[in-house]
Amino acid sequence: MRMKKIIFLLLIIILGILQVTIFNNLRIFNVKLDLLLMSVVMASLIFTARWALVFSVFAGFLKDVFAAGTFGINILLFPLWSLLLTKLTKEISIENNYLRVALTFMVTLMHNIISGLIFFYLGNFISLGICLRVVFVGATYSALAFLLLYRITDAIILSVENRDESNEEDKDC
Repeated sequence: MRMKKIIFLLLIIILGILQVTIFNNLRIFNVKLDLLLMSVVMASLIFTARWALVFSVFAGFLKDVFAAGTFGINILLFPLWSLLLTKLTKEISIENNYLRVALTFMVTLMHNIISGLIFFYLGNFISLGICLRVVFVGATYSALAFLLLYRITDAIILSVENRDESNEEDKDC
């Protein structure tokens, strides 16, 4: 179990680096993927509430460090999404990929809306057309890419779990 958490922490670091390097140039309508927000959704679906919160604070810190703008917005919002998602997954089983994609869409949509409102409140004017494009295209783009990222992450974590279990069985013999 400990190795699973270390692997996911490394995955968050890798996603943060990819977000500001390679995926910075892969834009649709000048909107880029939010890989770190997707890692928050994944952490909330895979780990307990405590560890999902730890991972979301770390991902929010990385996004605030890598992004230009107001520092601290993501450190506050990412744990909020993580807490809401872990509460939701206790009430509703989210085993279907369509539900995961819809959940990612809704979280990304709400995150973009709240971030836009915070920037507006702080005096940073963004035109309505650009704001709507970022909100809707960003949420759609992230939700569609989430499915692929979730499958890759789930396969990596399952292989680590299987390897840990086989190592424990070898020690028992």
